[in-house]
Amino acid sequence: MRTTLLLSALLSVSSVFAAELGLKSLGDAAEGQSAKRKYGPYVGVSVGETMSQSGSLRGGGTLEDQDGAAIFSIEVGKSWKWKKLPIMTSLDVEGTFMSTTLTGKAVEADMNSLFFNLNGTIGLDLYRYRARIGKFAAGFRPYIGGGFGGGQVWFRNASSTDPTQTPFTIDEFINSWNWYAGVEWTWKDQYSIFAEYRDFHFGDLEDLRGYSADGYLVGFRYRY
Repeated sequence: MRTTLLLSALLSVSSVFAAELGLKSLGDAAEGQSAKRKYGPYVGVSVGETMSQSGSLRGGGTLEDQDGAAIFSIEVGKSWKWKKLPIMTSLDVEGTFMSTTLTGKAVEADMNSLFFNLNGTIGLDLYRYRARIGKFAAGFRPYIGGGFGGGQVWFRNASSTDPTQTPFTIDEFINSWNWYAGVEWTWKDQYSIFAEYRDFHFGDLEDLRGYSADGYLVGFRYRY
């Protein structure tokens, strides 16, 4: 009788222990899946506006943006976490479209551009400290990055009030590079929103030199 009771007790303890192991395994698997989603491939979209644009005309004078250019961006990339440091790195390909009107002392022209850049980003990953600082604060990720590439620039509808200056039309492929800094906030592992400051620089065009712009972007990223 005592042997039967002892066996029953041992079986009960074993069942409870096995159930706990099963729950722990499920939790570890869920955590691993969460980490995979958080640091895996991603896509993103963003919109923004330039705060300033300027360049020097070959014949003299400058062209500047008075009202700000609209910016639209699409990115596809992948991110990785570092094992021993609270750091996340990302690599993405980004397409950026801008549209504005540039004006000078006696010249005005509509500008459109489409650039494709390869960008690299490094960010401070607070997610591993979520047990200490809470899930909300752990969702923030400040980052910096930069990239390079090239694209097409179109200047159309150029006009001049100076009879000695001939209006120009630009349709050229040029190189580009940029750097940026921002902050991203993640929730539900897969979804995040971000805001960043970006500084654009462009190669010299035939009639426009030293052209650059800076502005801001806000957007959404989805990791899968």
